Amino acid sequence: MMQKEIFTRFIKDRLLIIMLYLSSMASIITFFHLSEPANTEIFYPVSIGVFLLIVYLAIDWIRYYPTNRAIALILKNQDTELQPHTEEQRAFQQLVYKMTGEYTRKNNELKEQNKERLYFLSHWMHHLKTPVSVIELIINKEEKTNEAAEILEKIKQENNRLHTYIQQGLTMIRMESFENDLEVRSVDLLPTLRKLINDRKKECIYQSIYPSIEFEGGNAFIITDPKWNEILLVQIISNAIKYSVPKAGSKKLIFQINKSVKHISLTIKDEGVGIPAYDLERVFQPFFTGENGRTFSNSTGIGLYLSKKIADKLGATINIQSEPSKGTTVTIRWLAGTKITCS
Repeated sequence: MMQKEIFTRFIKDRLLIIMLYLSSMASIITFFHLSEPANTEIFYPVSIGVFLLIVYLAIDWIRYYPTNRAIALILKNQDTELQPHTEEQRAFQQLVYKMTGEYTRKNNELKEQNKERLYFLSHWMHHLKTPVSVIELIINKEEKTNEAAEILEKIKQENNRLHTYIQQGLTMIRMESFENDLEVRSVDLLPTLRKLINDRKKECIYQSIYPSIEFEGGNAFIITDPKWNEILLVQIISNAIKYSVPKAGSKKLIFQINKSVKHISLTIKDEGVGIPAYDLERVFQPFFTGENGRTFSNSTGIGLYLSKKIADKLGATINIQSEPSKGTTVTIRWLAGTKITCS
């Protein structure tokens, strides 16, 4: 099939010269026939002319085919060596080498610039974490004196929000080298959930949210990277707390674990504001805040985007369902792992 396509292109490229050659040959034979009416020999000169044309095309084909076959293989992402046989092919090869060299040079420059930008951005965010930690220490110290407790609590909430944004920024930077920071193994989901819920105990109390884990088993081992999996869950839990606006009575935040033979899924149900149906298809897009972004000024549109990116890289699936004013349900599914025993 490839040889046929190349031959078709070869004939098309040389169709003009073939037509001109045959026209010239016909003109010459006609001229001599008119000059010498007695000469009626046509077959012999036509045979010689056609034979020479075939020889020329055969030699040209031998020079044309290998290079164009190599180009066709390269376009199909197959490794092969490009060997030019004509001056025209050599000129094009030099042009390709020059353009490739320029592209490689510019690409390396952009990589270096990007590396430098990420380096400074990463360090800048790490420096931002210092005042956040200092504010946290001051708040904890003042809380013990019970002075201006309400103001301090609000400052603490803003400080936690700032800390979350910084962590999201650092996570986006680390995503550039995700594969270099990956350690996939069997991890028990249950203690991970308990730890993350406990870390946000004060936020839940402040928002009148009562988290609960619904699971009858003793463990739920999944195949994942423990650090990146925690970052994934943090984004979902933070969103569930953020969008659980105050209302009469308490609100539930349910973590439901379901096991099957090959998979383990975690369903996180909140009783927050929910997401309109017309926004659901776009919630995983970067910086998309949708209808809720007009109501909640602290919406960034980064959390769910990071969740989807991390889930894809970890080989997990994430789905979201929601109903306005009733809440949102996020389901994450991993491959089931096995309990690791030390011998």
